Amino acid sequence: MVIRRHIYQVAQRVLIKARDGGLYKPPTEGAKGALGVIAPQLFQEWPGTFLEREPDVPPEYYVTVDNGITETISEDWLEPAPPGSPPPPEEEYPWPT
Repeated sequence: MVIRRHIYQVAQRVLIKARDGGLYKPPTEGAKGALGVIAPQLFQEWPGTFLEREPDVPPEYYVTVDNGITETISEDWLEPAPPGSPPPPEEEYPWPT
């Protein structure tokens, strides 16, 4: 099996899907259906260590939702924001370190 790669980029606008269930850390109820932006975070494969991701487990991303809260959300719960979506709020840049 091949490990899934990250498909989103830092600062990319995303929509957190509104759906029920999910195997890998579903977002909070308040985040479902919300617009957000991928926050900076170093992602590594960590091959050969206990931090290595299992095959077919979706990557997770730090996503700053428009309300200012940053959550770790599985790729399965994300999709690119629809065309014409408003840009993220300016006060969210730069992200807290």
